Amino acid sequence: MKKILIPTDFSPPAENAAKYAIALAGVSKASVLICNAISVPSEAPMASRVAWPLMDYADLKQQSDSELDLLVRSLEGSDGNESQDRFTPELDFESHAGTVLDVISLLVKKQKIDLVVMGMAGAGALTQLMLGSNCRLMIEKATFPVLYIPFEAGFKPIKTIAFATDLSSEDILVIKAVLNLMPGATRIRLVHVTEKEIVPDSKRQVQVDEFLSGVRKKIKDADVVYEYVWNIDTDNGLEWIAEQPDIDMVAMVHKHHSLWSGFFKGSHVQRLSRNTHIPLLVLPSGNKGTS
Repeated sequence: MKKILIPTDFSPPAENAAKYAIALAGVSKASVLICNAISVPSEAPMASRVAWPLMDYADLKQQSDSELDLLVRSLEGSDGNESQDRFTPELDFESHAGTVLDVISLLVKKQKIDLVVMGMAGAGALTQLMLGSNCRLMIEKATFPVLYIPFEAGFKPIKTIAFATDLSSEDILVIKAVLNLMPGATRIRLVHVTEKEIVPDSKRQVQVDEFLSGVRKKIKDADVVYEYVWNIDTDNGLEWIAEQPDIDMVAMVHKHHSLWSGFFKGSHVQRLSRNTHIPLLVLPSGNKGTS
């Protein structure tokens, strides 16, 4: 992983995500770009009904860049790395007019971003960067990996990743991509949530065996463990995963037609942000690696 993008609205959840991302960049030896999406008043919802200040785009951009500069200065050295022989990530910033998704998509392509790290607000939070429509839109439309950081999550080295799988062959390539993004990970816990019991010698068990064989042929640099969770819904499945004491991150692929599809359409992300301190990595369907 070479470059991390951190979108910010200057809220506490976004600042916490930035600190997490900078610490991750220190481990991965990646550079960091922090961005802000400028909402131009004329493009904002109900703009015609609100008495906006007479500010043009240049004023808005100058204000955004000034806040970004202050944020970068405050974040320099925030990973607690005071050792001269450890990598200190380079921090830079950009601001552009547009929606959060449009600005992020532009910078991912322009700056060859490998990973986007965004904050999720907890229960009762007033900030809306990663709640409601923005959150659902990012997950639904993003064509790049996004790591969502719960408000109270603190950084710790990523050793064990729980990967939620539906046993598709596509997941094998995505697991490899996850390990490329998180080079410190040494263990993948493949979690298969199913509504039916998997019995020995059944077609489903054959599918499991073939999937695991494919994973172990491709994944040589991490220990792979498989377990299935039977007869629970998506919310309970995620809660069970998040409660496991040895898991440092949950990863999954956004697929429109899968057991996990309901997770991305409702309020599950908000529930996860309230109930766990574990980061959530969401990869788009078809993701096969990083640049």
